[in-house]
Amino acid sequence: LAALQKAKEALKMQKQIAEKLKGLKEKGVISSGAASGAISASIPTSLKLKDRLGRSTKAEAPSFSRPKPLRLDNEGREVDEEGNVLGGLGATREASKLKAKIGQHKEQTKDGVVEEKADEFLDPRMRAGPGARRKRSTFDFIQEGRFQKLAQRERLKNKFAELGYKESSAGESWRTGAAEEKGNPNLIPLGGKGEAEHARAEGEGAGVSSDGEDVTVEWWDSVILSNSEYENECGNINKAKITSYIEHPVPIEPPNNQPAPPPQPLKLTKKEQKKLRTQQRQAREKEKQEMIRQGLLEPPKPKVKLSNLVRVLGADATKDPTKIEKEVRAQMEERQQAHEDRNLARKLTPAERREKKMRKMFDPENGLFSAVFKIKSLRNPQHKFKINVNADENMLQGCVVTADTFSLVVVEGCSKSVVRYKKLMLKRIQWDAWIAGEEAPADMEGNNCKLLWEGTIQTPHFKKFRQEVEKTDKSARRYLEDFGLEHLWDLAME
Repeated sequence: LAALQKAKEALKMQKQIAEKLKGLKEKGVISSGAASGAISASIPTSLKLKDRLGRSTKAEAPSFSRPKPLRLDNEGREVDEEGNVLGGLGATREASKLKAKIGQHKEQTKDGVVEEKADEFLDPRMRAGPGARRKRSTFDFIQEGRFQKLAQRERLKNKFAELGYKESSAGESWRTGAAEEKGNPNLIPLGGKGEAEHARAEGEGAGVSSDGEDVTVEWWDSVILSNSEYENECGNINKAKITSYIEHPVPIEPPNNQPAPPPQPLKLTKKEQKKLRTQQRQAREKEKQEMIRQGLLEPPKPKVKLSNLVRVLGADATKDPTKIEKEVRAQMEERQQAHEDRNLARKLTPAERREKKMRKMFDPENGLFSAVFKIKSLRNPQHKFKINVNADENMLQGCVVTADTFSLVVVEGCSKSVVRYKKLMLKRIQWDAWIAGEEAPADMEGNNCKLLWEGTIQTPHFKKFRQEVEKTDKSARRYLEDFGLEHLWDLAME
């Protein structure tokens, strides 16, 4: 049915063309030969459509003949076989325009695809003109900076999406609506000024168009401006929006997953470490010998000693033995001095050694240790002095809390410091002793120190070592509660 409909439309168009050419012939604009040629050129299309339907036609196929020869008179006018002047200059121009437009008509379909329309006035006997020739394929080079602009545009969209920027389709629809309202699209200011005003009215921020064009007002300035324009330096600034506070944005971690931890190095035994060092030293020496062989390094001087003097120098050693021995001893002293200088250069200074020692002792990887001691009586001032001084010397943090019934000592630090302090508290101090030459109080008899608890902790509770004055049991527990250690007092009460 579709093919039949096309055939009917082709026949209808052929009749319309015949009627138009007939009117031109009557007015004398075109000759009869040109009219008959144009009508005959439109016949093959309809015939092909009919053959496609499989229907036989009674009309005989027209016989095509060669184009008529061009005959001109003495004045350059076109004449027929009998010498009559055909048409005129206007007819010739109309015919040339008609031929130039053959095959140039295109039709826009509903889907937006451009399809070439079969030209019914094309003479199949004529070769295609330069306009209808297929264009030769050429290189399509990408302009420099094209993808950078696209990437920058996408980054702007993603970065400022929360500030009310619209998609490209929304921006195009706004521009279309503004063009229809104002009439002339060239008079619309660039930068999405209308979008900025609309976004500020909604409280979303203003300033940047969705496709990344230059803006009239930057989004960070739109907060303090009274309107959406830069009128002068400080004329339209809303000073009520300016305060003494500084905005510090909270850093947000990227949404992607964290990378996997690197693989742990393989633990080697002492024998494997020694073998690895030997192999590395041999590889360095081999590389050095290769560079000496290629002439990149100067070969070292022979290492002459008293034991290999004759073997290295050969016959020269017997010419002047005293002089040769003196030179060999000088070289030996020079090598020894160079060795000592290298060792001295690698040696750490006293400050660096002390820093290294502290770093090894208080390395967070070694852990943080704590110990808690319970003392029956801490009335002896010598005991207080030893507790404070040794805590400072071992770089420990903690406190000494003295209550009505007993005293509690809490220390925190590295493992080595805690072990030293534990020896002091449990072995070195004689707790039942008193000041020499004075009578000991009654409560000093049977005085002792016990280790309540020791172990590792995650974070330190104290910043330094302090000693508190005498307190009651309740106030002592309240004091430890400020550091989150009230459970140690409860443990000591049990």
